[in-house]
Amino acid sequence: VISAPAFVGREEETAALEEALTGPSAVVLVEGEAGIGKTRLLQEVLGRRSVRRRTILLSTCPPLRQPCTLGPVVDALRQVTGSVRGLRLTALAGALRPLFPEWVADLPPAPEPLDDATAARHRLFSALSELLAGLLVALLVVEDVHWADDATLEFLLFLRAQQARPSLVVTCRPEDLPDDSLLPRLSSRLTTGEAGLRLVLHPLAVTETASLAASMLSDSGISGGLAAFLHERTDGVPLTVEELVRLMHDRSDLTTHGGEGVRRSQPDIAVPITIRDGVLERCRRLSPDARALL
Repeated sequence: VISAPAFVGREEETAALEEALTGPSAVVLVEGEAGIGKTRLLQEVLGRRSVRRRTILLSTCPPLRQPCTLGPVVDALRQVTGSVRGLRLTALAGALRPLFPEWVADLPPAPEPLDDATAARHRLFSALSELLAGLLVALLVVEDVHWADDATLEFLLFLRAQQARPSLVVTCRPEDLPDDSLLPRLSSRLTTGEAGLRLVLHPLAVTETASLAASMLSDSGISGGLAAFLHERTDGVPLTVEELVRLMHDRSDLTTHGGEGVRRSQPDIAVPITIRDGVLERCRRLSPDARALL
């Protein structure tokens, strides 16, 4: 019988993140390669009582070829509330009408258009900041900011400069971050009284890999040989471990011996489809010469 994996390791990271998010104001950057467990770490900490009593706004940047302007923030606001009726919004909130046409009846009239695009963007950012304050958002989480559009990153920078600002947590894959990304400005410029935390998630050790695999196999324990095999093939990346265990289970590559999970003697091992697709997607972004070399 196979089940969902347990949350393994990350004790130091979990404690540091929880401490940062229970403080008055913080900027947290969680980085690591695909499948390393950034989202799982957030889920673990955000589910704790000390953190979940706050109003949390969760957003994710989708892997679009052309990211939608402010899409992650707009989509998250739609999920946290279905109406702005009853909020104490100023006339500035009228600038939100193009972003939230379903709220037109409850928003102030649209302000006069501005000829200066920079001034118009500043007004829109101010209106979004006012909306976050009206919803009492204490924590803004933005995942996969390596796929964020420039406007979203600029809004996060703008938000950090406001007097009444929520704590901020962003996750990213450093290898997928564009060279000209604004993200370094976000993590390197803190205001007075603001805490900063940067968490770099590393692969699991052999013992942690064994614990992760065992948790999927009814915690029956696995042999040292199977643990070493899994770690060698996955490099300790949690998602890869999970996918490989599921594949081996589906192929009936796993059995028990002496009360421990072991691998049947098989000459080859297939690559899980999700891992294959992830590798191919990254390879396509390389130059032709780099792909040939790889």
